[in-house]
Amino acid sequence: MGLRVRSATVLIPAIFLGLVASTTASRATPALAASNPIVTENQQPGTTAWLHGQNTLANDMLGQIKGYASLTSVSQGQPITFYISVNPPQSYAMDFYRIGWYNGTGARFRLHVDMPLSPTQEPCGPADTTTGLLSCNWQPSYTLTIPADWTSGAYTILMTNSQGWQNYIIFVVKDGRPAPYLYQQSVTTYQAYNNYPDDGLTGKSLYGFNSKGANTVSGGPQAVKVSFDRPYSGEGDGQFWWYEAYFLRWLERNGYDVTYTTDVDTHANGAELLNHKAFFSVAHDEYWSKEMFDAAQAARDRGVNLGFFGADAAFWQIRFESSASGTANRVVVCYKDATIDPVQGPTTTVNFRSAPVNRPEQTLEGVQYTSSIAWNTAVPYVVTNSSHWVYAGTGLRDGDSIPSIVGYEMDRLFANYPQPPANQVLLSRSPYTADGGLADYANASIYQAVTGAWVFAAGSIEWGWGLDTMPWDTVSHVDARVQRITANVLDAFVNGAPVVQSLKVTAPASATAGQAFTTSVTAVNSQGNPVASYAGTVHFTSTDPAAVLPADYTFTSADGATHAFPVTLKTSGAQTITATDTKTATVTGSQNVNVIPAASLSVTGLANATAGTAQTVTVTARDGAGAVTPSYTGTVTFTSSDSQATLPANYTFVAADNGVHSFPAGVILRTAGSQTVTATDTAIRSITGSQTVTTSAGPVASLALSPSSASIPSGGSQTYSATGADQYGNSLGDVTAGTSFSIAPDGSCTGAACTASVAGGHTVTGSNSGKTATASLNVTAAARQLSITAPGTAKTNQAFPVTITLRDQIGNVATSYRGTVHFSCSDVLATLPADYTFTAADAGTHTFSVTLVSAGTQYITAADTVDNTINATSAGVTVTAF
Repeated sequence: MGLRVRSATVLIPAIFLGLVASTTASRATPALAASNPIVTENQQPGTTAWLHGQNTLANDMLGQIKGYASLTSVSQGQPITFYISVNPPQSYAMDFYRIGWYNGTGARFRLHVDMPLSPTQEPCGPADTTTGLLSCNWQPSYTLTIPADWTSGAYTILMTNSQGWQNYIIFVVKDGRPAPYLYQQSVTTYQAYNNYPDDGLTGKSLYGFNSKGANTVSGGPQAVKVSFDRPYSGEGDGQFWWYEAYFLRWLERNGYDVTYTTDVDTHANGAELLNHKAFFSVAHDEYWSKEMFDAAQAARDRGVNLGFFGADAAFWQIRFESSASGTANRVVVCYKDATIDPVQGPTTTVNFRSAPVNRPEQTLEGVQYTSSIAWNTAVPYVVTNSSHWVYAGTGLRDGDSIPSIVGYEMDRLFANYPQPPANQVLLSRSPYTADGGLADYANASIYQAVTGAWVFAAGSIEWGWGLDTMPWDTVSHVDARVQRITANVLDAFVNGAPVVQSLKVTAPASATAGQAFTTSVTAVNSQGNPVASYAGTVHFTSTDPAAVLPADYTFTSADGATHAFPVTLKTSGAQTITATDTKTATVTGSQNVNVIPAASLSVTGLANATAGTAQTVTVTARDGAGAVTPSYTGTVTFTSSDSQATLPANYTFVAADNGVHSFPAGVILRTAGSQTVTATDTAIRSITGSQTVTTSAGPVASLALSPSSASIPSGGSQTYSATGADQYGNSLGDVTAGTSFSIAPDGSCTGAACTASVAGGHTVTGSNSGKTATASLNVTAAARQLSITAPGTAKTNQAFPVTITLRDQIGNVATSYRGTVHFSCSDVLATLPADYTFTAADAGTHTFSVTLVSAGTQYITAADTVDNTINATSAGVTVTAF
């Protein structure tokens, strides 16, 4: 509305009380991109040099230094001309700054230009006697082609003359980038309030309170047309520093990917809004053209979100006209009275809500201007509908208040005008006493258009005061809750509001009948983004009557919007899985799954091989027709007829297998013969398959000789056989032919026949393929001769010992002799031993008792009773009488 605006002269003493940028504003927690041009830009070195000094601000009466630009905005690579006047003539400097965060300094220095001695420009005007239009026709001072690396944003030129007087020129740099956010600078409102020259004599704005000079067609001193071809009064910034700068500073501090424009650009090219996800009208954006209103409305109706972070937006309808030199859109026209406006119809310059326009702002914004309070004052923001997602993370409850952010002009919903969409939610009802003493209240609002676009309206020009501070602020109104509210809205503009619109069910395109697979359910908003706060309960259904479905499940904060469930479908063909919120049936989602029956498993890849060979086995799931079943996700287990086999561990097929999985070196068969490897589904045992191969024994790993022990007489022979086995115990059968034999400690082997002469134990060794085996062979001495040992003399009738020893042919005692010996003697009267059979205890030697009777030389004879060649006669025994 603008009836309570401080003049530039009031602003000057307060605006630069501090020269160091504030860094005390707390940071919100929006969902931001890791990097974008705004993030990169604000990482550059900043400076506070953009602040003008105390008591150095030029004024309009003396015009120490003043200037304006040929354009309100300019694109990278395009020229912009500046018109500057100094009084008296002198040199001056121009320092260009981009406004932003820059670690709290507030701006980045971009360019310094020293201008030589320059003249004082001609006074502006005179004002048109009918419309009050006053413009300047100054000569160009400096033209700049905007460098390509100048990031889109709000720029200011701090002009300083050689005497130290300073003033600003502001403009916007555009980059044409389809950034998510588009920020509109409210230059038409700046111009509407601009009463340059504010000299107390000639200055004119669209308001009577600060206009001077002759009355116009308006009936008062105020103009009905104002021109951009003149400086802004006072410090030269329009109203930028008053409210907008707070929002912009916070926006850039938090790295939102934003690009900048002005009201003039929206008027001239409203389709630009369609290139972005969200459009911002900030602070005091009171003067709009029909084209601007049309553009915002069309953008909303095409799904572009609108954010009105201020109040009194689009209150007055304006038209644009060209300047006297023919430059388009340099004159703002607003008669504010249909009876005096020469143009009648949809572009008549009256309140948008009034006839003949009849377009109440609240049909676009949700709320519209209601009243104001004293300038530079504020009242608390009082919360309603605190359960709305806008308040998420703020801790606010209905009735809570946030101090000092509602003012000085406010909006609310009017019942007697056409209403916004029915889903509108009023977020606040903040009571106050308006100018004039009437009780009133302000509303913040949000609604969603049928296109899904969200429209937020703060309902207060001073909303930005809750976001950040400026260097001149002596009191901070920054509130983390305002920051969070704003962040929630901006995040919803890009990522969708955290309102669950549907459930996204994700499952494999195909599955095997009877096999469990994983299905995930994600709660998503209108843009398909997860809503982490979802705490609803979902219920599952399926077109498969035999399906095994999860029980109802209530989401928790730990799920973060997504939970996975096991599902088993059993009926072949196209089936559907559906998840539905148990309270809101419209919150649902489905997924089609083609159920393929897997009839069998084929096992391939094995070959006939030697025991111990590692082989790769491949298992393929197949349907009843033998075709591969790529959706198979069952678990297979392996068995084998070979009890010694090494087999793969149980394996669960995954989607990437496409029904076929190989197990490199997974099978080792060790038992010789025909062996089978079988793969079987652990859940459905009928889904199985096998492969049979022949395993052959490996090389000789062990050897055995037969007989393992034997006994032969000295000089005798023993024939051996050899059998072999591999390392796994598989028999190689008779390997005698490949076995070499040896005997020790004496003897020799011819082929497999071994002989030895020395009586006693012998070892026979067989060798084959580096492996050996032994057998024991006992060589016995065979009796071939007999010896008798008797004394040389004896007494008659006195017994004496006689020893008989059996020996083989080489003199070895025949220890194994078991024959019977018979004694005879030359003394027929002798008493001789009876026939005696040798025993093992004798070991080939036995002593007998003999008694001779007849004197003289007698002889004793012993002979084997079977083999009479084994005999011996003793030496003569001389017998004498006793």
